[in-house]
Amino acid sequence: MKPFFITTPIYYINATPHIGHAYTQFAADARARFERLRGREVYFLTGTDENAIKIARVAREQGRDVQEFCDELAQQFKDVWDALEISYDDYIRTTEDRHKIVAQRAIQKLWDAGCLEIGEYSGWYSVPDETFFRDEDTVERDGKQYLANPTEDQTKAPLEWVEEKTHFFKLSQFEEYLQEYYAAHPETLRPETRRNETLAYIKNGLRDTSISREMDWGIALPEGIPHAEGHVIYVWFEALMNYFSAPGYLSDDPARQEYFAQVWPPDLQLMSKDIFTRFHATLWPALLKSLDLPLPKELFAHGFWTVGGRKMSKRDPETIVEPVEFSRQIAEAAGADFQVGVDALRYYALREVTFGSDGDFSRGGCLSRYNTDLANGLGNLVQRALSMLTQYFEGVVPAEDAELGLRAAAKAATPAVATCYETLDFSGALNEIFSVVAHANRVIEEQKPWARIKAGEREPVAALLRELLAVCQWCSLTLQPIMPRSSQRLIELLNLSPDLKWENADDFTALLTPGHVCQAPSALFPRIKNLEETIAKMTSELSTETVAEAVAVPVTETVAEATPAVEEAVPEKNYIEYDDFAKVELRIGKVLEAEKVPKADKLLRLQVDLGDEQRQILAGIAQQFEPEALVGQSVVVVANLAPRKLRGFESQGMILAASTPDGPPLGLVTVGDQVPAGSYVK
Repeated sequence: MKPFFITTPIYYINATPHIGHAYTQFAADARARFERLRGREVYFLTGTDENAIKIARVAREQGRDVQEFCDELAQQFKDVWDALEISYDDYIRTTEDRHKIVAQRAIQKLWDAGCLEIGEYSGWYSVPDETFFRDEDTVERDGKQYLANPTEDQTKAPLEWVEEKTHFFKLSQFEEYLQEYYAAHPETLRPETRRNETLAYIKNGLRDTSISREMDWGIALPEGIPHAEGHVIYVWFEALMNYFSAPGYLSDDPARQEYFAQVWPPDLQLMSKDIFTRFHATLWPALLKSLDLPLPKELFAHGFWTVGGRKMSKRDPETIVEPVEFSRQIAEAAGADFQVGVDALRYYALREVTFGSDGDFSRGGCLSRYNTDLANGLGNLVQRALSMLTQYFEGVVPAEDAELGLRAAAKAATPAVATCYETLDFSGALNEIFSVVAHANRVIEEQKPWARIKAGEREPVAALLRELLAVCQWCSLTLQPIMPRSSQRLIELLNLSPDLKWENADDFTALLTPGHVCQAPSALFPRIKNLEETIAKMTSELSTETVAEAVAVPVTETVAEATPAVEEAVPEKNYIEYDDFAKVELRIGKVLEAEKVPKADKLLRLQVDLGDEQRQILAGIAQQFEPEALVGQSVVVVANLAPRKLRGFESQGMILAASTPDGPPLGLVTVGDQVPAGSYVK
C-alpha cells in the first residue's frame, strides 16, 4: 500500500500562528496519527510560504537581510507546531533550493508544453494581498486609489497602479476537463458546500491567469522563457508547487524521484475555505493536468473560527488566540503540565464543531469543556478505576469477570470511531468515545462498588474493574490521534506497551489479563477549581490587554487635530437603529418538553408553547442545564428567527440566555408564571 500522503497549506510568515492556523494542523495531525496507528506509513507535509514581496519589504524597512528574516519567522512556526505536538514528516520552505529548482523546472515544462503565453497586464495592485483588482472594485480618495469595499482581511492602504509584461497560464483551456473530472470523481471535493461552490465557479467561466511579476524577491523565471529577466513566479502559483517539490518531483536525487513515485498523488489535502475554490480546486488541478500528474484523491476545506462571535483580526486583539499561550493558560488554571493544556485545546477545537463548518471559539467554553468532559468525564473514570484497583486489589488485575455491557459498548463503537476519523468527522469520533466514557461512569454510580466492598462483596467489584479497565484501554488508543500526550500517559498508568496499534483498542482478551499490575492513580486532567472565576479573570485580563494595546496605537496622519490617544483608540459602540431592534419579535414561551439531542453533547431539543402555536427549538445549553429542570419554565423566545436545521432537527426560534462575554450560558432569561405563554416582550 502506498504511504498515506497528507498536506496542509503552507502558511504566510507575516504573523505568528493563531488558532486558525493550528486548527488545520490539529486536523491533519489527527488523521496522520490515526493512519500510523493503523500501521500505515504516512507522509505528512507542512511548511511556510516565504516568497511574498510584502515579507521582503518589511525586512528591508527594518534593515534586515530578507533571507535571515524569513529564517527567523519560519522557525517561529516550527516552534509552535512542535509545542502543539504536530507530527509532520516534512517541512517545506519555499526559499529552499529543493523547492526553487523544482518550481523553475515546472515552469519551463509548462512553457515547453504550450501552457503559457506572454501578454500585457495592467491594473490596481495590492502588495499585502498580492492581488490585482479591477477598476470597478476601487475608489479614488485624495488622489489615491483604494479598495472600495475591502473585507476584514484585505488592505486598507493605497493601491499601486502596475503595468507590465507578464506570463499567462492558459487556465481557460481546462474548464471542460475540470467539469468532467469532478463529475466522474465527486468524492474529490469536500464538503458538499465547497464542491457546489467550485462547480459553480468553473461553470461561470475560467480566465487565463497571470503567473509572473516584475519583482526582485521570489523565484526567478527560468532563463529559457522569453522575457524572463526581472520576473519572478507569482507567489500564489509557485506556492502550490510545494506539494510536489517536497516529495521529490523533478529532483536530481534518484532516491527522491523514487519516493515521489511511491507517495504521489496526495491522499488528502486540507486547507481553510478561503483558498479552496479558486486556488486548490481550480488552479492547482489544472496545473497538475498540464504536467501530466495525477490529481489529489481528496481536497477538503474547513470553515472559519470566530472568537466570541467576532471575526479574527489583528485590529481586535481579543479575537487572536495564540495556541501555545492559551495552552499554557489552560494548564496553569488546572495546575497541570503544559501538554495537558495542549491536549485540551486539541480536544476542544476538534470536538466543538463539525469539521468543515464554521465555528465560534470561546476561551470560557474551552475551559468549561475541559472540566466537564476531560476532568469530570475521562479523568474521573481513570481515577476511580485505578484508585479502586490500588485500594481493593493492590494494583493487580483480578481474575473475576462478568459482562456488564461496557466492553461490548466499546467494541461496538470502534468501527464507528474509525469511520469518523476516515471521513474527518472528529467531533463524531469524540462523541462516540465519550458516550462510552459516560456509560462507564454511570455504571460505577449504579454498581456502588465502595458499598459492595464494605459489605464484603469482592467478586462483583472485581468484575466491574475488569470492565472499567477495558474501557480505559480502549480510550488510550481511540483518543490517541487527538490527544497524543494524555493517551500516552494513560497507557503508562495502565502499564501497557507504547507500541500498541489500533487493532489492540478493543482486544480485551490479550491485554490487562489477570495478574497484570497497573500503576497507582495520577490525575490525567486535574479539575479547574473556581471555573467561573477563572473564566471571568481571563476575560478581564484580555479586555485590559486590548485597551493597553489600543492606547499604544499612535494617532494616524488623517486625523485633523491631535486628540488623546486613549480617545482615539476606544472603538465606537456598534449601535443599531430603533427600527432594526423593532424587527425582532420577542415572546414568552413555556417549555413543555426537553430532551438531549443524540450525539450532540451541547444541544437540547425543546418543545415550547407560544400561546397560539407550539415550536421546536434547539438550544446549546445541554452542558449547563438538565432537561427536566427546564420543563415548566417561561422563557424569552426570538420568535421571528428564520428556521434552520441542526443535527437533522429543525429549530424554529431561539431562547435567550445570559453569559459572560466569552463564557458559556449561565442562566436563562425567564419570567414568572403570571405572564401567559405567547405574551410579547417590548
